[in-house]
This record gives sequence, structure tokens and C-alpha cells, in this order.
Amino acid sequence: MSQFPSISSVANVHPDDTTQTPPPNTDTDGDLIPDVHETLFEEWMNWTAVDGRSVIMQGMDKDNASDASMDFDHDGLNGTEEFCWPYPANCTESGFPRGLTGILDENNERTYLDPRMSDTDGDGMPDGFEAYMCQRIGGFDENTLRYDCGSYNPLNGSDLTSDGDNDGFDVDRDGTLSLAERFTAPEEYAFGTTVNFTAELDGLWCHATLPGGSPLKNWPFLPSGANATFHNILPACTTNSTSPIGEDLWLGTDPLLDDSDRYHWDGFSIRNLYPSFGDGIPDGWEAHFGLSPLNRTNALDDPDLDGWDFNRDGVVTPDLARTFTALDLGEALSTLEEYLVHYDDGNTVYPGLKSTGVMNSGDEFIVHPLVYDAEEDTMSVNHYDVRSLDEAGENLYVMTKYGVSVLNTNQQTSLHQWLPEGVEVHDGTLILSEDEPFALALSTSVGVAVSPLLADGSLGPLSSWEWSMIGEMSAIAQLSGMDGNQHIIALGHAGEGAVMEIGPDASIVTTYDLGAGIRDALEISNASVTVIQHGAAGGSTYTLFIGTDRGLMTVETASARDEAVAEWQFFFTTESTPIASSYSQLHGLPIGVTDNPAEVRDMALDGPSSENAQALWFGNSIRSP
Repeated sequence: MSQFPSISSVANVHPDDTTQTPPPNTDTDGDLIPDVHETLFEEWMNWTAVDGRSVIMQGMDKDNASDASMDFDHDGLNGTEEFCWPYPANCTESGFPRGLTGILDENNERTYLDPRMSDTDGDGMPDGFEAYMCQRIGGFDENTLRYDCGSYNPLNGSDLTSDGDNDGFDVDRDGTLSLAERFTAPEEYAFGTTVNFTAELDGLWCHATLPGGSPLKNWPFLPSGANATFHNILPACTTNSTSPIGEDLWLGTDPLLDDSDRYHWDGFSIRNLYPSFGDGIPDGWEAHFGLSPLNRTNALDDPDLDGWDFNRDGVVTPDLARTFTALDLGEALSTLEEYLVHYDDGNTVYPGLKSTGVMNSGDEFIVHPLVYDAEEDTMSVNHYDVRSLDEAGENLYVMTKYGVSVLNTNQQTSLHQWLPEGVEVHDGTLILSEDEPFALALSTSVGVAVSPLLADGSLGPLSSWEWSMIGEMSAIAQLSGMDGNQHIIALGHAGEGAVMEIGPDASIVTTYDLGAGIRDALEISNASVTVIQHGAAGGSTYTLFIGTDRGLMTVETASARDEAVAEWQFFFTTESTPIASSYSQLHGLPIGVTDNPAEVRDMALDGPSSENAQALWFGNSIRSP
């Protein structure tokens, strides 16, 4: 049954009974909204808001023409606008070229905006706000004379998870905005609302100085006057909130701008920034850390007071401007600078595996995707947190937090082995015999794992791995100069560790205790080991280099099981230990090499194994030169 008035000149639908009298009245009150539509929404709706307030929404009345101009649900659209959507409100004019109003849902049933519900599709944005945003992004089709919006359609709830301006915050630094990390359009609309804000009672989340309204029509100012497309937006604005700058505007952030800061409040005076916006920090980053994505001033604040008095004059000089030159001159670590830590020469710093040509004179590098994002025939890794890298021939072994990916650089393929649930990798190394790898050893959160290598260099199945459950081990290395079976050393926190003998079949033949000198030195210093290297450095004496979070120690030992005494090359900690701080050897290093003046993160005793190496591979675990 059509819900529009008949335009034929018959009195009924039976041709034999025509009397040439006017057609039957399908719009009793003459408000140009058909009775069948008003009957569809005639029932009054009653519920209780979260704060206990009663909500009573009046229904449509086919005998009362005034409801066509009423906005019962305070969503910024009156009865006629809700009936006409996705056509403009002039769909009721005689001769307007249109089909049925409303849209077809997934069940092929026609749905309409509900004049008794502010958010018909339930996506967190009121109908009027979505209609206005649809118009703002150019959603009105001049050919069909209807609104056709891929997003911000008040009859399509898929906007619930949309983040069209990509201003969320990548909390876990995996290079992608997950669903939970997006700063979605509904979140932007509702930013700053109280938990008990109810559109049907409070109106739209905006501020308006009625009846004059603002003559400005760009965000954040609301449209008004004869040129306004939706004339009920301003009257629907909430009356229990105040605009901080005295203008008619939306009180949330802008879902079409990734950086919405639109006023300047320094604690003494306030001014709007129209027509400029932003402070250089995306809205989602500011919202995540409890800052204001509407106030530009906080970009130069240092709320956690973590700046550094570089010139030692007793005062941390504030950052006075948002230019890079001014930020460099200031000693404060301002909010903007903390955000810019995630940038490198203007490029977002993504964690994970990257590669670049050794002789590459440009800045180009390849970011290798995670396995679930990789296209076919694309090398990928199984997790973004790269803990260690090792290579043999055409195979690159990428040890990540949750497993190992083996990349064949000739065939451009990758194979992945996940560790058992709950086990995390901390470090890893290939085990060599006569310069050929036959196994891969991992230090993990539960102990040491050893995997055999197959003929093509890939890992054996997880069922073939050997495990030594000696507790959490943070670093691992092969001991050099061993004949017959090979030996590895694994170290953890405060003297925890062991030496293991590995058979040619990648089995753990025997586990030995650490030498007392190594164990006691690490235990007394309460140090956590971060990296290990062993070799004949600068002579014939085998030396074990142990990098820790407190400095670097060396031990002249071939087996790491004897009584050799460890010697600290440099040591520093704020804790009270029997070991005196000594870091004079570090004075020659440039400022900024590492976060901790004594922390050792990576080191190597030998150079590249092949003079023909064509690429550098690097993961996010390598921080120091």
C-alpha cells in the first residue's frame, strides 16, 4: 500500500464503481504526511533514563497537523524531515520526483526514521547530527535529489565503529588501528558528555545562543538562517551546557578532522581559532591520555614534568611555540614533543620488521606486514614485537614475542611457528657446528627451547622441540670454540641461568650450573641480563660479554662453568649494592645513545658473514648503536 496521497481522479479502487468524486482522504490532518506513516509511529514511548528521569516520547497523530513541524525526540529533525529521509523535507511538495521514503534494510524491509527516538539506528549519533554530517561531506545527490551517504546515514548503524579521520591512537604500536583503538565518530560526537546525557531529554550535544544563532557555517559553528539545510538543529541544542567560547557549536570533537582543537585557553583568556584548527596532536591521542582535544594550549604543557634541565641552571625552560626550532630550544618535554616521539623524520614509527638496501642512499625502507595482513607471496612476520634476528644463507630468522618466522629472501616466502600459549620469546640464536646451523635456541618466559632445523632451513615441528624448564631466561648465546657437542648459555635475572650441551640432533644432552663467578656477580648486583656474546676478542683468550640493565661485565672463560671472576667494565644503579658505580668508559659516547647510562641492549663480536650482503634487516628490539 502506497503511503503517499493518490494522484488519480478516482474515488475508490473499483473501476466499475467510480463516481468522479474526489479521492479518499489518506492524509486526514493535511500535514502532507500520510496517515499510514503517522499510524506506524503513533504509539507513545516511555522509559527511564540512566539517572532516573522519566522519558515520555509523544507519538504521531494523523488527526493533528502540528506534529509535522515538531521535534519530539530533540534530535534536530522535525516530523516531516524524519518522514522524508533520505529525501530533503520538500519531499512533501507537489510534483517532487521521488520514490518511497526510508530505505530497505538487510531483510529487504523498508525502514524509516523514528520521530520518537533520537538515534534510530542505535549507533550513538542522533539522527539530526548524522543528517547534518551527511550534508557536510557532500552526501546530497543533485541528480536524484536525495541524500546518499556511505557514512553518517541515520538509518545505517554501521557508523558505530567508523573512524573516518583516522585520529585514534595505536596503543599497542602494532602499526594498525584496531577496533578498540579507534576514536570513532560516535565517540567524537559524545566527547565531553556526562554519563547521564540523554538526547531525548537534553537535546543534541551542541550549544546555541538562540534565537539569533551564528552566521558562521563551518565547523565548529552551527548553520543558521535561510541558508541552513536543517532548520531544527539549533533549537535542539542542549540548554544545560555552556560553550567555552560563547559560540554556537558542537561540543564534541570533529569526526571529519583528525585534529579538532578549536580554541585557546591559557587559564586567563580564551579565544577561538576559527578558521584554523589543531595543535599537531590527533584527537584520539589526546583523549586517550586525558588531555583536551579541543584546547590547543595543552600542546606546549608538560603536565608530567619530565623535561630535562639541559644547561643545569635550575630551571626547565618551557616550550614557547609549536615549531620544531622552538621545541628544540625549550627544555620541557611538552605534550606535543611526547606525541612526536612516535615520528621519525615526519614518518610514523611502526614497530615490526623492516628492511632496506645496504647501499641505499635514500630513506626508503620496506615494512613487512603481520601474517594476517599480508598479501599472497608477501614475506610477513607473525608478530610486530621483534626480539632477535639471525640469518643463515637465504634464510632470515625473525624471533618475535610469540614465535618465530623464517623468511626465505630468495623465494620471498615465509613460514611461521607460534609458541605454546602463555610462552613468550625474549632472545634467540642459531646454533652452529662447523659454521653450519643445525638448531635454533630460544630463551623464553619458561626456560630454554631448542628447535632442529630441517634441510631447507625451516624449523622442525613443535613436537620435535627440546625444552628445559629452568625458569625465565632473558638472553641466550652459543659458546665458541667447542669441539664435539655444542654448548649454549642462557641467563636471566640476578644470577639465574645455566649452560646446556646440545647434541647433533638438537637435543639437550646435559644442563650444567653456571660458574660461581658469573652467578655471584649477577646476584650481588641484582642485574637483569639483556644480551650475551662469547668469543676470542682481540686474542686467543675466550671472553664472555654479558650486557645487563646495570652495565657490561666480562669474564675470561671458555666454558662459563668454571670459577673465573667476572669484572664490571661499567656499572650504574640507584639501588644500594656492594658494587661501586663506575661509568667513566661511557663518557665518550654521544648523548642519547640509550635511556639508561649503563644499559646494554645489543652487541656483536663479528661482522657480516657475507661480503655480498644486500640488505639490512632491523626490528624494534635494537635501540643502541
